[in-house]
Order: sequence, then structure tokens, then C-alpha cells
Amino acid sequence: MEENQPDGDSELQRQIDDLRARVDRNRADIDALESRADDAHQRADASDGRADEAHQRADASDARADEANRRADASENRSADDRLKIADLEARLDINEKILSELQIEGLIDRDHAVHLQEALRTSRMIGAAIGIVMASRKVSEVEAFAIISRASQNTNRKVRVLADEVVNTGDVSGLPTAGDGHGPGGPS
Repeated sequence: MEENQPDGDSELQRQIDDLRARVDRNRADIDALESRADDAHQRADASDGRADEAHQRADASDARADEANRRADASENRSADDRLKIADLEARLDINEKILSELQIEGLIDRDHAVHLQEALRTSRMIGAAIGIVMASRKVSEVEAFAIISRASQNTNRKVRVLADEVVNTGDVSGLPTAGDGHGPGGPS
């Protein structure tokens, strides 16, 4: 029986070694799984960081869109105000022309004087339209728009009505000085 003992011990030793080998493999598998889990957590953290950055960019984009909408609304309001001013000027023009006709019919002014007054009204309308174009394109007040046209007139030694006529006919304000510089085409550099 003593001979069986060593065989039993060797069998037991073999089973222990086999269990140790399995435990070592399991530990290696667990270590590999923990490493993969750590990698997955790092990737998830990086993805969360990218998502946060995307949200920040989206928020910034929303803020820019809101600002653009605010500016568009303000521009629409200015345009509506400009349309009201134009309608008012047209109504005044009609009244002025009727008054001139009545004065001429009644003999209070002669034909030459009426023609001169009508030309003055036409010039005034043209200057007003040019002021409106400058206001819309440069986003300036009526006073600033007139100052720009006046400066251009002085800088180029041309009459305001001639410049106004060009602005109205072309819509081009690029040759006019800016609101604050005092310089324009033909002026000091």
C-alpha cells in the first residue's frame, strides 16, 4: 500500500499543478480584461470630451445664429422705418407739386419760378434718396449719411445734387468716404 501512496501523491501534485496553471491563466485573462476595460474607459472619456467640445461649439454656433437673427431683425426694422420715411417724402412731394400748380394757376408765381421750384424739389428728393441709400448700405443715421455725401462733395469739388444723382442711379457708395474719416476720393490721403 505504501507503493500506492507515491502514485496518489504524484496524482495530487499533478492536480494541484493543473489548478495552479488554470489559476494563472485565469489571472492572465482577468488582467487582460481589466486592461481592455481600462482602454474602453479611456476611449469613453475621450469620446465624452469630444462630445462636450461639440456641445460647446453648437452652443457658440447657436449664439452666433441668435446674434445674426438679432441683426437681421434690426435691419428689417430700419428698412421698415426707411420705407415709412420714403412714403412720407412721396406724400410731401405730391402736396408740394399741388401747391406749386395752384400758385401758378392763381398767378402768384410765374412759369419760370414754378419750374425752378419743381427742380429744387426734384433735387431735394434725389438727395433724400441718396441719403437713404447711404443709410441702408453703411448702417448710419440720416445725419451721418448727409455728412458723408457732403464730405464727398467737398473732397471732389462736385455739387451734392450731382453726387446724389450718381448714388441713386448706380446704388454705388464705394466712392464715398466713411462716416468718420473725412477723406474720400480726391481728398487727402
